[in-house]
Amino acid sequence: MTGDQATSESPARGPLCPNCREPLRSNLRQEQVIPEGGTAVAVTYCGACGWTLACAPVSTRGPMQFQQVAAPADERTPEGQFQLRCRELIGEIRSLGFEPNVWVAMINDLGAAAAARKLLADHHQLAVTPWLVRRGRPELTLEHEIGQPGWAGLFTDAERGEAARRLARAKDAPGAMAGRYGISALRWRTLRRNRRRTAP
Repeated sequence: MTGDQATSESPARGPLCPNCREPLRSNLRQEQVIPEGGTAVAVTYCGACGWTLACAPVSTRGPMQFQQVAAPADERTPEGQFQLRCRELIGEIRSLGFEPNVWVAMINDLGAAAAARKLLADHHQLAVTPWLVRRGRPELTLEHEIGQPGWAGLFTDAERGEAARRLARAKDAPGAMAGRYGISALRWRTLRRNRRRTAP
């Protein structure tokens, strides 16, 4: 797919998502997914709506180098402890075959607690959240971790409530938890949305 097929240009905002028309300069995301028994695939998508823009196999030349979660400035603070916990979660997620590189980059840029607050405030969900829920591992999601009593001092009640709502929506989505359908929840919602647009 070429750049013109994927987006239309707006001189003021740059390339736009073909689905939600949001600027890709601030919303372009890429994740690496390793399907069970499959080879790694890089998925490029719009962070605003989740629309897949490109999928490509990842080169297998040599061992894959994953960006490591940076050590917190002070491990004794609640923020530092939360970052260490996120590092543990990311290690477990990687062992399941998903590379949450967007989450790692955000943690390394902002710190884990600030990254979580930004995701909640910007109404963005990590691609790994529905992936984990579909595999029956919601306890490894950032949203689940934010709701744990030990982090009550780090997040407001509103932030904790938003995280709980997002996790509940991910669990209620078609195909969540048990993999009832042969398509992802995101793909199912996209098909449903497109069907509504074309209905007479």
